[in-house]
Amino acid sequence: MKKILGIVVLTLSFLESAYSEMSYKLKKDEFSGKTYHYIMSNFSKPNQPLDFPYQDTESSLIVGCLEGGHHSSYVYFTEVNLTGGKINDGYQLHTLKIKTGEKIENIWATQDFGEKRLYFDMTKSDKKKIIELMKMNDEIIIQFDHYQDGLRFYKYDTKGFSKLFDQHC
Repeated sequence: MKKILGIVVLTLSFLESAYSEMSYKLKKDEFSGKTYHYIMSNFSKPNQPLDFPYQDTESSLIVGCLEGGHHSSYVYFTEVNLTGGKINDGYQLHTLKIKTGEKIENIWATQDFGEKRLYFDMTKSDKKKIIELMKMNDEIIIQFDHYQDGLRFYKYDTKGFSKLFDQHC
């Protein structure tokens, strides 16, 4: 009986971790008193390695939520060397291709100069679109244009996002 119970508990814990591939982190700003909720994918490597010194580059798809229903979605890179964006006042505007299933669509992302984050915040529709795509799909693939390495794509496992977003955002 104990053996069967152990197997059931192990199976349930495995199913829970398989369902919720995205992770959740709570951060409290002691100075302002604000609470931030972060939902993050595991780090992803590009489909083909980048050249030196960017060969270890990884990225994560993240949604940060603030009390009151405000949120921002972005891709965080450990090292970033993107090209092809339109230069604006203090930031670059990138048109990215996003693939979900067999559907490919474009979305805008902004990157402040010197930053390792690309925000999906150029338009309200882009902010809404990335959240909807993450809720409706277990995987999102985003293509980026890397300086001297060309086009590379990253796969982000978004399993469990919808549940985490509904709970914390």
